[in-house]
This record gives sequence, structure tokens and C-alpha cells, in this order.
Amino acid sequence: MNYVGIDLHRRFSQFYVYDDQTNTETTQRLNNDKPAIQQFFEPLKNDCKIAVEATGNWYWLVDLLQDLDTEVLLANPLQTKVIAHARVKNDKVDARMLAHLLRADLLPTCWIPEKEERNMRDLLRIRLRLLMFRTQFKNVIRAILSKFNITSECRQIWCGEGRDSLIEIISPKEKDALTQISLPSPYAEAIKQCLRHIDFLSDQIDYWEKIITEKAALSADAQLLMTFPGLGKLSAFTIIYETGPITRFPDAKRYAAYVGLIPKTKSSADKQHHGHLCKQANMYLKRIFVEIALHASHTNRTDHRLIQYYYRLMKRKGKSVARIALARKIAGIIYHMLKDQIDYQTAMQKNMMAG
Repeated sequence: MNYVGIDLHRRFSQFYVYDDQTNTETTQRLNNDKPAIQQFFEPLKNDCKIAVEATGNWYWLVDLLQDLDTEVLLANPLQTKVIAHARVKNDKVDARMLAHLLRADLLPTCWIPEKEERNMRDLLRIRLRLLMFRTQFKNVIRAILSKFNITSECRQIWCGEGRDSLIEIISPKEKDALTQISLPSPYAEAIKQCLRHIDFLSDQIDYWEKIITEKAALSADAQLLMTFPGLGKLSAFTIIYETGPITRFPDAKRYAAYVGLIPKTKSSADKQHHGHLCKQANMYLKRIFVEIALHASHTNRTDHRLIQYYYRLMKRKGKSVARIALARKIAGIIYHMLKDQIDYQTAMQKNMMAG
């Protein structure tokens, strides 16, 4: 068996091959050229295992190697560095480390989704990114209005009467009226530009949501998730495609840690300290679960047990901590819904809120 480690970069890759029959090593640096890589693996593909570090540009290389009918594993870079820390670090050392971790069956791996699943996941990520950009522009407008103590009687200022009142503030019709609220020119122009960006991003979001709805099939898992109060189709799709096979996670706590809703814990002797949430997580899933928790804490359509859980924690620890705790509880419920293939009501009847 040949064990291959690949240190992937943007323009080139470092290859290390270890033959366990002859105990020989081979190293070679190749440009990221598909024909050259195919030629390199031609004599090896029938009897080799390959480890590739999960960098931001791994898609094309893993697809190429899988098309060659080779066994490819995607290495988790953070865990790999912890296991095999070296004082001397270069491309050859990194590739060699990957190959020998693979040979010793110690390689910490990542899930490799199918191409169709990966494409749909990236479509959903594009939508979430656009939502984040739109929220940033909305926050700029809110900050400007707050600077000048301007409030609107309308709860929603992005459409309808609220949008009209905002336009009136930045483009007043009666400039000499003492009661007319107006903003200085730089701030009014800034709000105008932000509104243009918001309108453009809203059109883009609608465009991508239409494509996602057409391409994504309403699977049985999605139908189960939509039984959760306030969880829509696009949120269900995001959870499914970001989570992957739920069997990857042995329990709800591991799933919540993957989502990024478990705080860091330091313990020594009898002392324990819980810190901030770990940033090494799936931030797309984390955003979805926090949004679901935010919706659950502000609507009357939510299960009263979720609301009671939120307000009980809020009185003791504040809104932010209670919201994250509720998001973690929701992640646990959804984990059991997917793993046991049960709807929301059945999950609640089985006392999955306990703990």
C-alpha cells in the first residue's frame, strides 16, 4: 500500500509517498495542473490511500482524485497540528506528517459531501452571506438614527409606512418646517446609499431563494424539521446540508459542539471555569440556530416550554446567555428529530427537553 500526503496550496502542491512494502519515500512538488497530477498518480491509483488537508481550495483536487478511483481522506487541519506538532515546519514535513498519520490510522478526518450536496450547501451559504451583508447595512442606518435620537413610530422601517417615514427623514419635503425631522447632508446621503444596497441585496436574496427552492427537494428530513414551530423551508435546508449525515455525531452534545453552542471549559482539581463559545465551529449552523432561538423567544406561536425555559434562564443570567442556551436546547431537539426520525411533538412527548 502507498500512503500519500498532499500539502495543498493555491498554485502548487507538495506530494509525499510512502511505500510500506519497500519502506521507500518519494517527494515531489507539482504545479496545480490536472494532467500532471493524473500522470503522477497513474502508477499508484490501484493501491494507494491519500490524505489531503482541508484548505479552502480542496474541492477540485478531491474531485480529481476521486475520479481516479483512489481512496481520499480530508484531514482536519486544527486537530492534525495538535497531534503532530513539529518544531521544523515546511511543505515537505506537512505532507510527510499527513501520510504517516494516515498510515497509523490516526488521521483526524472531515466529512466529504457528495458533489450535489456540496453544491446545494454552497448555494445556501451564498444566501446566508447576502443576508449578513444586508444586516450590516441595516445596522449602519440604525446607528446613524441613534446618533441623532431619531425614532420611528413604525416597528418595521424597511418596508411600507416605516420605509416612507425613513425616506421623509433623509429627503424632507418641507425643509423650513420646525417640526420636520432632518439629517445633515453626509448622514442623509449615507442612508440613501445604504438603502440602495439593501434593495439590491434583497433582489439577490430573492433570486437565490428561488433557485434553491427549485433545486432542493423537500426530503423527509426537511418535512420533519418544518414541524418545529417557526422553522421554515430554507432554514430546514440549511440545517440538513450543513449537518450532513446525523450519524456522524454520537450524541446531541457533540452536535451542539459542532454547531458552536458549547462554551470552552477549563477544569483543574475541583475548580471549573466556563468561558466563551468556541469559534472553531460551523458558523452557518450557529447563525441558523441562534436565529431560531431569537424567533422562539419573541413569538406567541412557540411552544410554551421553550419560552418558559428562556425566561427562567434570562432572569438568572441575562438575555445573551439565555438565548445561546435556548439555541443549544433547540439544537439538541433537532438532533433527536433527525436521528430518531420523529416530528417535533413526538420529540417533546419523549421529554427530550430534559437536561
